[in-house]
Amino acid sequence: MKGSITVFATMLLMLVSQFLFTVLEAGRNLELKNVAKMNSEAVAESVFAQYCRPLWDEYRILTYDAGSDSAGNVDIQNIKAYMKNVSADNFKTGTDGSISAGTSVLRLSMDELDPVKYALITDDNGDVYTRQVVSYMKNNLSYETARKLYSKYSSIKDTVDNSKYDDSSVDNAMDALNAQEKGDNNNTARPSAVRGTPGSSAKNKSSSQNNSKGTETENPLVKVQQVRKTGILSQVVNEANVSGNSIDINECVSHRKLNQGTGDFSYDEDWYSKILLQQYFLTYLSNYTDSGSSHAMNYEVEYIIGGKSNDKDNLKKVVTEILMIRAACNAAYLATDQSKQAEAAALATVIGAITLNPEVIKALKIGILAAWAYCESVLDVRALLAGDKVVMMKSDSTWTTKLLGMTTMLTGKAKAKSCSTGVSYKTYLGMLLFFKSERAMAYRAMDVQEATVRQTQGYESFRMDNSICEMSIDVTYKYHGLFLCFVNLLEGADNEFSIKNKARYSYCSE
Repeated sequence: MKGSITVFATMLLMLVSQFLFTVLEAGRNLELKNVAKMNSEAVAESVFAQYCRPLWDEYRILTYDAGSDSAGNVDIQNIKAYMKNVSADNFKTGTDGSISAGTSVLRLSMDELDPVKYALITDDNGDVYTRQVVSYMKNNLSYETARKLYSKYSSIKDTVDNSKYDDSSVDNAMDALNAQEKGDNNNTARPSAVRGTPGSSAKNKSSSQNNSKGTETENPLVKVQQVRKTGILSQVVNEANVSGNSIDINECVSHRKLNQGTGDFSYDEDWYSKILLQQYFLTYLSNYTDSGSSHAMNYEVEYIIGGKSNDKDNLKKVVTEILMIRAACNAAYLATDQSKQAEAAALATVIGAITLNPEVIKALKIGILAAWAYCESVLDVRALLAGDKVVMMKSDSTWTTKLLGMTTMLTGKAKAKSCSTGVSYKTYLGMLLFFKSERAMAYRAMDVQEATVRQTQGYESFRMDNSICEMSIDVTYKYHGLFLCFVNLLEGADNEFSIKNKARYSYCSE
């Protein structure tokens, strides 16, 4: 039996076939758009999966170290080349778009990667860094806990603001006493007091007033002046045990000219972000009572506060600030304790008895109270650095020093009474951080973190301002029609098509 087909049937079959092939190509085009989107996401994730491991291990900071090109700028071209290579591998195509393996109909070629928008962790005056830290800490510190901490630090700040300590009271008292002494020495109608060294004249006069009893009344003002001249650090710690680590501050993030990203990822600071940033520093950065031996600086939190190039100077600055806070609080307590006020007045009368000048005696009383608050504060700082807690506002039961003999405690190794409900050294660090701006803290934190990462083999040239946290790239894919070659109606038309989408990735959760 012979078969036959009419011309009409043949043309109808061709039209139906072309329609089917067109539908197939349309379906393929839709699927290619989905494949292109998935590939863009996968390639971006592949780039950011190469995060700086030492920075994460030590500080829980995620960044992609893009490195530098020959001009010292962020090496974006290397990122583009990597993304194209990964895409070629995903689609089993060569760099020229040819098929290297497989016969998949869902083949694309990554063609263009422009423009590239990216945020470096140092961008926007440290706001990108802050956003990175806040994003991480939100998963580790609840809003309710942050609110309680904010209230706590605000309360402490109010206490400090309402407490004043006049650091010049001791010197003013000694100046008044010495001036009166010179006036007495120029009066021939009155015998002069027992003479001694200039720094101990007041003490010698006190001794002459008490020799009949065989006792000597010490003048705490003299000792406090001597201690302040020798420096506070030697009074509260063994300087031989203080870390000698340092960094080249001129090459740090906070001092050098930085590369700039191309994105706009600014971050608005508020109380919540500040508390999260502060708690991050206290948790992951080292300090005097919790030093990290593997870090470039052992007192990193102190560096954020002090900004000096070495651990010793930063510790000295922090200790001095804590001492002033403690002195203000202790002076505020002494002003309310009538018995201690009376003790100070009695000692002022004894020391200034030879002058019989009420103004001098009044100045001596004020100076003695200031010296007493200072001595108590030195013992407070010793206790804090030893890991103890000290109450913010003292009471008679928590007060340590006695007026007579307190200079012996000052020059010894005595420390203040510890209290389980008191405030620790780390809390004082948190309070000092509370006074700092977020941007200043962010840059100084990056200083020490960069220095620590550079200690790791293979990361000697690591730069925070080459580290990308967020990126967005416009991607163009090209592909050729597969089924349209059977469609005669499109003969001579361009058989190359393109798909555009974005490759985005951010280490910061939205």
